[in-house]
Amino acid sequence: MNVFVFDLLPYGEHLDHLKDGKELPWPLPRRHFKPEVAVRTYTEHLAAWEAMDRLGYDGVGFNEHHTSPYGLMNSPNLLAAAAAQRTQRLKLLMYGNLLPLHDPLRLAEELAMLDCMSNGRIVSGFARGIPREHNVYRVPLSDSRARFEEAWEIIYRAWTRPNSSPVGPGRREAYRPTSRLTSRPGSAAGPRLRSLDSCEPA
Repeated sequence: MNVFVFDLLPYGEHLDHLKDGKELPWPLPRRHFKPEVAVRTYTEHLAAWEAMDRLGYDGVGFNEHHTSPYGLMNSPNLLAAAAAQRTQRLKLLMYGNLLPLHDPLRLAEELAMLDCMSNGRIVSGFARGIPREHNVYRVPLSDSRARFEEAWEIIYRAWTRPNSSPVGPGRREAYRPTSRLTSRPGSAAGPRLRSLDSCEPA
């Protein structure tokens, strides 16, 4: 049996008193964000991941979310990079980067870097995100699935067929260059891939 911990990395101070009904208001006014609390939160979670590595846990999971104190992982890749330098054997599960919101070749390069930095410990998952995250990044929710599928194929081909033109007719010409990565994954096939595509368009 393998034991993994999925860490949402919530803001380290209770904000329940701000709830409107069962949910926090969105957007939450920035006056409620205290940098010193965020610093403490990141420090405590990084220390916990180091302890998990020493105690023999198999892995820790990261995700990407925005505009919510329920999770301070705006960039799971940054946190995985920090964890890779503080741990030796812990698998780093990226569950996951939100594909419709990002340039897929940039993600392919970053994840390849992480796979090398961690000596092949990355398990890379991809998701689509929730509607308000699309609003923040000005990505139409109606385009979400197509952008996800196109980006998935670009990343996969960038890792496995680095000299090919990734996809056929796409919604964005910028997503269809010939991909020749300067960073390649530490393992021949790249990080193990998982799809967490579950958000349906409204």
